[in-house]
Amino acid sequence: MFYDLIIYTPMYVTAFWAIVLLVSSGAKNRARQLLGFFMIIAFWVYLSHALYFKTQFSAYIFFDPIYVFSSLSVYPMYYWYIKLLTVESRFNLVNLKLFLPALILSSVTGLIFVLMSPVERIEYIRSYLFQIDEVKSKSGLLTIQHIVFVASRIVFTIQIFVFILLGRKLVLQYNSRIANFYSNLEDKKLVWVNLLLYSFFATSLMSIIFNLIGRAAFINSIFLLLIPSSIFSVLLFVIGFQGYMQNHSVTDLVEDEKNTSEFSLKEYNQAQLKDKLLTIFDQQKIYRQSDLKITQVALLLQTNRTYVSILINTEFKCTFSEFVNQYRILEAKKLMADSKQQNFTLEYISDAAGFGSVNSFIRIFKESEGLTPGKFKERLLVSES
Repeated sequence: MFYDLIIYTPMYVTAFWAIVLLVSSGAKNRARQLLGFFMIIAFWVYLSHALYFKTQFSAYIFFDPIYVFSSLSVYPMYYWYIKLLTVESRFNLVNLKLFLPALILSSVTGLIFVLMSPVERIEYIRSYLFQIDEVKSKSGLLTIQHIVFVASRIVFTIQIFVFILLGRKLVLQYNSRIANFYSNLEDKKLVWVNLLLYSFFATSLMSIIFNLIGRAAFINSIFLLLIPSSIFSVLLFVIGFQGYMQNHSVTDLVEDEKNTSEFSLKEYNQAQLKDKLLTIFDQQKIYRQSDLKITQVALLLQTNRTYVSILINTEFKCTFSEFVNQYRILEAKKLMADSKQQNFTLEYISDAAGFGSVNSFIRIFKESEGLTPGKFKERLLVSES
């Protein structure tokens, strides 16, 4: 019973998230749809593992090509999902080329199984994959099939390194892009972006380790099998939950970028544009608008948003979001230092300073000042007493 639970738990997790993500995705959330398909692919991987660890020799002969295809499709699919979150607003069929190694090696695996005799198939499964019996036959087909399997594991390891680096690069570029467009990133940034990257890395690291060890090492030990089963179940659940919670993607960013009012541009030099920018922040206090976007600032300045972004990046060495939040933090500190305002709640101060929510206010304030707004108020009260 416990052994079965260990084997089947990753299957339950992937099946659950495949259903939830596909049912809840809707027509516009293509990234969530693809993550649902990712979970289906992962489900086939763990179904193959289940047959392997239940030593279903006859069934596994038919599932080995499926295992090769699905295992070599997991990371390309995950990378495609990240692309839909960060750079692609629609399904791009060019990404299907990412699955060529999976298609080729699984097709070759299936073809060789067809060419084998029934005796050779059983011997390959028992001797090479399950490592139960010693290799007796010197059949060329068995040797070729083993070489193809080893090649698939090498390709799998290469995929991990390639796609984790490419995926990480896309996530960081996307977060930099939205930080230079929105002032409030609370519902825009990739949910728990660091956790997304670290879970991706952790999954990749575990995949490499267990790929090198091989499945046969776990077949007779419940304890050893419990380790990868628990790790992958938790990581896949985290990935599924992240995908379910993530509602904002590059599609929304592109729409917001398009929804920009037309206006006649005025020509400014860098110094003039900087003065104008500081004026609307210092005097008009537009940072109090919680959903402020760089396009709105550009509209007030009657210039291109790219010029504003470049100005902030070069002159103030920060993103648009960081620039706006610096003003909001100063405003919040003034409100908390004002004796007339000290009885007001954090909700009031957060709203008055332009933060999107109290949680956003606390997080940004602590990142900047090294302590929470509550602790800051306590220090003010102590210093005044």
